[in-house]
Amino acid sequence: MSFTGQPKRIKIFMIAALLVSTNLKAAPHSDFQAWIPVNLNVKLTEQLRGFLELQPRVGNDMSNLTAMMIRPAIGWAINDKATLWTGYLMSADSITPDSDTYLIENRAFQGFTWKDTANDKQFIWEVRNRLEERFLPRNTDPSIRWRTRLRVEQLIPGGSHWSVIASEEIFFNLNNNANNAQLQTGTQQNRLYLGVGYRFAPEFQVESGYLYQHVWKNSPVADQNNNVWMTNLNVNF
Repeated sequence: MSFTGQPKRIKIFMIAALLVSTNLKAAPHSDFQAWIPVNLNVKLTEQLRGFLELQPRVGNDMSNLTAMMIRPAIGWAINDKATLWTGYLMSADSITPDSDTYLIENRAFQGFTWKDTANDKQFIWEVRNRLEERFLPRNTDPSIRWRTRLRVEQLIPGGSHWSVIASEEIFFNLNNNANNAQLQTGTQQNRLYLGVGYRFAPEFQVESGYLYQHVWKNSPVADQNNNVWMTNLNVNF
């Protein structure tokens, strides 16, 4: 029996196996969605703040209610720029994009925001950080997640009711979850947003625009790309 050429064949096989393994992960899934957050901010005392968010999400190419979120929180203003937050979220999420069966997620979170202005208060910027403890269905241990967002708003000169808004937010899983292969340590998702805002009065603002959401998945599950039209109603008292 001759072994001539065997090392070369082994090399070719290893290279082919490597190429195949790098392509096992399917192309990302894509969905067109609408998110409609309603945000209520209340100044309860000189330092105490109240917050409530209601957010329905319509997905499966705008054909099905895929999520409904309720997020109350209490904040403590350290000064006119910095605020500490603690809160709770309950989210009902459809088990598949076209399903009418929903699973409930309970989530505790703590946060810190820094909001400031520049250019004679025509430019507004905010950094928001959150630590989340997610209690997910069918998972005994909480999934710990860190998220940070930079949001900027530029008032349009000559039309002070209008503004241009952009934000970037990234999410990191901080622990591994033994019961869910998609809840492992590392970068979890990214959100990039660009929109316009209109302020009817100092207390009421509507903003609307495009949000691109990319969710990283572990192989062989495909990543998720969501093209989202998001419209916010912001109410401040």
